[in-house]
Amino acid sequence: MPKITILRSFKRCREDELNIKTLAIIQSLTSNAHFPAPQPSLEEINQSRIAFLDALISSRTGSKQATLYKKECRSILEEQLELLGLYVNMNCFDNEAIAQSSGFEVKKKGKPVGILAKPSNLTVVNSPVKGTLIANIDKIHRAKSYIYQITTAPITETSIWETHISSRKKMVFENLQSGTEYAIKVTAKGKESVLVYSDVVFSYVL
Repeated sequence: MPKITILRSFKRCREDELNIKTLAIIQSLTSNAHFPAPQPSLEEINQSRIAFLDALISSRTGSKQATLYKKECRSILEEQLELLGLYVNMNCFDNEAIAQSSGFEVKKKGKPVGILAKPSNLTVVNSPVKGTLIANIDKIHRAKSYIYQITTAPITETSIWETHISSRKKMVFENLQSGTEYAIKVTAKGKESVLVYSDVVFSYVL
């Protein structure tokens, strides 16, 4: 089971949003039995929040110095929230309900990818280069690589399939025997060990 991950970065928050989220976290952690000793303390976090708000108001005068001070106060608050998020992450015991009770957002768990789809629209054409075939399929979502196999036709129980692996959906087979018919198939490799191969396509090499 995936571990719980607390989202600890607040860099993308708007200034008013940062204040609201900080206040929500302080309220959620106050007297929260699951997190008895927040680090940094909630008092420290609140002091930094107030300092940021005061600096935000002062910066509206347009003073360069006031703007720089506001950025400094925000940076301090963000750093403290990141440390507090780390404390929550370490003390929630990978329990999502407990983690959410902190007021921090929890990273959504990714859905299992499962077995990748059977490759479709496998096409095989001759390249302008003699003795070369080019195979191509439709892109498969979440495929890490493509495994192509080729053998001479006709296919029998003793056929030996030569394997080629590519990070792209296209494969170029070189140094093939002109005038020979080849059989080609392909599968997409993801996280699952089960592989689903395409239908076999036959092509003569010019």
